Amino acid sequence: MYSVIQRYYRVNKTFMSQVGIWPNQSRLARILIPMAMAFIDVSYVAAEMTRMFDTWGDVDIAVECIISTIIVFACFTKLLNLSFRINEVRKLFSLMEYHWKVFNNFTDVKILENYVIFTRKVVVFYATYVYVSTSLYLTMPMTPQIMDLVMPLNESRPRKFLFEVEYRIDREKYYYFILFHSYVAVVAVMSIVVCVDTTYIAYVQHGCSLFAAIGYRLEHIVSRELSQSYMDKNEKRITYRDMEDIDDIYFKETVFRELIICLRKHQLAIQYAHILESSFMLSTGIQLACNMLALSLIGIQVISNLDNTEDFIRYICLCAGAFFHLLCMSLPGQRLMDHSVNIFDKACRSHWYTFSLKSKRLLRILLYRSIIPCTLTAGKIYVMSMANYSMVVQSAMSYFMTFSSIK
Repeated sequence: MYSVIQRYYRVNKTFMSQVGIWPNQSRLARILIPMAMAFIDVSYVAAEMTRMFDTWGDVDIAVECIISTIIVFACFTKLLNLSFRINEVRKLFSLMEYHWKVFNNFTDVKILENYVIFTRKVVVFYATYVYVSTSLYLTMPMTPQIMDLVMPLNESRPRKFLFEVEYRIDREKYYYFILFHSYVAVVAVMSIVVCVDTTYIAYVQHGCSLFAAIGYRLEHIVSRELSQSYMDKNEKRITYRDMEDIDDIYFKETVFRELIICLRKHQLAIQYAHILESSFMLSTGIQLACNMLALSLIGIQVISNLDNTEDFIRYICLCAGAFFHLLCMSLPGQRLMDHSVNIFDKACRSHWYTFSLKSKRLLRILLYRSIIPCTLTAGKIYVMSMANYSMVVQSAMSYFMTFSSIK
């Protein structure tokens, strides 16, 4: 089962297996792994909440704890969405496997392979970026210890924690235990981010490849060889009127059959896009809300720590990460929209004037449907597109400027 998936999506399979949402994993693994990750991060959030209530009135600590809690909540929304929708995950992979059997033309296969290769590069880049950024972030608490070794002072520098937490134990005595728990919690959250986001990217890219293959088939539905044979037959350049008068049953029937195939494949691509959108709609909406709330709070912290270089840089990095994550949610949606709408342009370049009347009627059906783009939405409210992404970025920057002027 999933021979194509095993061949082309091994990286995605590895990431999904790590967090327990690979469809072919045992039921026990799909239950225990998410539960273990949830236990680790919930215990960490509990420590943050304890710290926040112990220091009630300290706005900086409260905001930092809330930001961390929002991030954890958003990440587990991703995980739980795929865990509870495991049947949809399985169905999407089954459809991908089926599409490779249906799109079996040589050019179709080459297009699908090119998109898979590109997807693999994007997935590896995204995972590398997230894990490298996380590793650099995790080294921040160790800076005082490293500086004590490189540039020792008369006394040790004060130790730093990754986040504001409280375990009701001696923070200095159990410093490395607390730090280790922080590291494990962060790695668990980032593993979820990498897994779900790369799966999302792979799903969307496959949908784009379907529309690209259909568009190529439509654009080249009248092959050069057929066109050349008609030119040789008529021994002159074929005009619009000449082409209308051609009475070649084989040519017209071939085009008609090709159009039927394209129409059926187009319906498969639309069906796949609808299942994909419904599978991620709710979780994407929650993630978007969490992302916007976190950005607002991070913006407040950035403005509040303009005089504190270290914290300022840390919050700037968090802000950049939030924008990058929103970009990775919006760009695939934009690509799917563009690829689905491009079918209209490809069909218009298909030498439609050479078609028979029944072929033109069939093409008209496809044109009507391709006018409506396939979209990915956040809760059926917000369309994931670059236009909306730029609007969010502009709004966030205006908020930052407002906070700065108030300060």
